[in-house]
Amino acid sequence: MRRHGHASTTAEVVSFSAGALVGAGLALLYTPKTGHEMREKVSDVTGDAISKMKGLTTEVQDKLNRNLRKGREYAEEKVSELSSKVEEYH
Repeated sequence: MRRHGHASTTAEVVSFSAGALVGAGLALLYTPKTGHEMREKVSDVTGDAISKMKGLTTEVQDKLNRNLRKGREYAEEKVSELSSKVEEYH
């Protein structure tokens, strides 16, 4: 089933991105900086992370909607084909 592959790929991309953001945050926490520098850097990284996650969320929603639309069109096509065949036999 092809749709399962799309969902799996999307989940992998989101998981990888979230892991990368957590890793970057941990790297920042373990670098020697003053408190002010650290708070500023964490604030910047957090803002960037939120922006990236919003972008990913929008992208995932768009892909999901496209796949749902394609699935609906496919199902409607098959129902139409089946209805035509049933009418041929009656």
